[in-house]
Amino acid sequence: MARTEGWLVEVRAYPGDHVQAGQLLAKLDTRERSARLQEAQEGAAVAFYEREAMQTAVRQAQEELRQMQRQRDAAEAMVQKAQQELISAQQEMEIARTEREEMAAEVDAARTNHAYWQAEDTRAERLLRAGAISLEERQRTQAEAARALAELNQAQLRLNKADLRIKQAHALVQSAQAQYLQAQREAQAMQAGVQRAQAALDTARAQWKRAAAMHRQANAVKQAETIVFGYTRITAPVSGVLTERLVSPGTLVMPGTALFRLQTIDRVRLQVNVAETDVADIRKGSPVIVTLPSDPTFRLNARVTSLFYAANPESRTVTVEAVVSNPGYRLLPGQYVVMEIAKGAARRTITVPLSVVRRDEKGKPFVWVVQPQKLEGKKITYTCVMHPEVQSDKPGKCPKCGMNLVPKERGGKFAAHRVNVVLGDSDGRRVEVRAGIHEGDEVIYRGHEYLKEGDPVSPVEWGVEAPIRLPEPAGEMHEMQHQRPSAKQGTSEAPLPANGKTVYTCSMHPEVCSDKPGDCPKCGMKLEPLQGEHLH
Repeated sequence: MARTEGWLVEVRAYPGDHVQAGQLLAKLDTRERSARLQEAQEGAAVAFYEREAMQTAVRQAQEELRQMQRQRDAAEAMVQKAQQELISAQQEMEIARTEREEMAAEVDAARTNHAYWQAEDTRAERLLRAGAISLEERQRTQAEAARALAELNQAQLRLNKADLRIKQAHALVQSAQAQYLQAQREAQAMQAGVQRAQAALDTARAQWKRAAAMHRQANAVKQAETIVFGYTRITAPVSGVLTERLVSPGTLVMPGTALFRLQTIDRVRLQVNVAETDVADIRKGSPVIVTLPSDPTFRLNARVTSLFYAANPESRTVTVEAVVSNPGYRLLPGQYVVMEIAKGAARRTITVPLSVVRRDEKGKPFVWVVQPQKLEGKKITYTCVMHPEVQSDKPGKCPKCGMNLVPKERGGKFAAHRVNVVLGDSDGRRVEVRAGIHEGDEVIYRGHEYLKEGDPVSPVEWGVEAPIRLPEPAGEMHEMQHQRPSAKQGTSEAPLPANGKTVYTCSMHPEVCSDKPGDCPKCGMKLEPLQGEHLH
């Protein structure tokens, strides 16, 4: 069936051809579809390059964002450092102020002490001139006044240093504040750069997503055109046999136009109408034997795959189906087949050919089976094959004819035994035996028409109409089987040369001839002369 519009330009299969799934059957004109496919391929290529360009832009935006983030982090680190330096400068300012206050207090104390000793020195000078104190006392007060002046000068010097340290600390604080503010401004600028880089990355990603969507759309169009272009090659959907070609080359076909009729016969559905009374015993999976009336050699084992649980109101039958493989395409659609379906649950059972079942005078079924002869411990009676009235409990010769006595109970290793059986279902050729015989029993298949209980039997290979060969006679005399004429007897199984002598022979075996009397080497009877005849 065509799936696209086009002119049929080539047909490669014809009715009767066996085709495989995917095999090319016909071609449509591809020129228009080729142009559309090429356009779709070029569109997909352009979309691919756009997507790759947008992806490159995304990677660049990501790198710029990472760089701005690193710069922002460095600026934030500088802010933290400037803040620490500002804190240190402020602490230094506080320390300098504390020291200046201490130095100012020392200056005040030194000034007071210097004033005291200066006043004492002045008073001591007046007292020395008045002669009230000694020169030594005057010199002592003078020395204390000089020491107090020196301490005052030192304290003033330390106070000056403290003032200088305060000025330096103040300058340091101002510098740290300026650096801190500059670091904050740089950090804010870097944060703004990060935001701009993030916005650029978001824009690049959006463009990349759009380009990727366009690429997917172009690929979808390309794939659709590729698929439709593939529809210009009409291939077999499954393996089968072409039965009809519906269009010819040069025809304009439309989607849905049937081009060929293809039948799949690798697996076929076999259907049979079964009576309502039998369907109850049939299940999915029941064994089925399929045969062809037209081919006696065809036989196929299958199983029931489905039952149509609806009876035909006219025939009162239910359709049973088996899906089977069709090796060699022996089964054809619409062909008549014979299906033998097993009823009931699958079970192991014993079946025999219907021809082996016999009926007694009351109509009861029985079969003949083979059982071993039971001769051990049984008393043997010997008799003569020519005179059955002669019987003895030990071997010897017949008193009437001189032949060796043989066992009366003759037979080989096996004997026939009649077994009554209970029969079950039959398919017309074989019948189920539900009771009477067991697995492993040997049933007599042919030659059972005139059997009696205990008759000796021997297995033989059977041909189409009769045995291929007969078995050796049961119970034949061993002496007859193995004894050969001796040189002393001078017997022969061929006529003696004509020499005018009397010829002796056996009445049971006329082929035995001798030129003198004696016993037959085969049966032991006495040889008798030919009456009224001589060999000349």
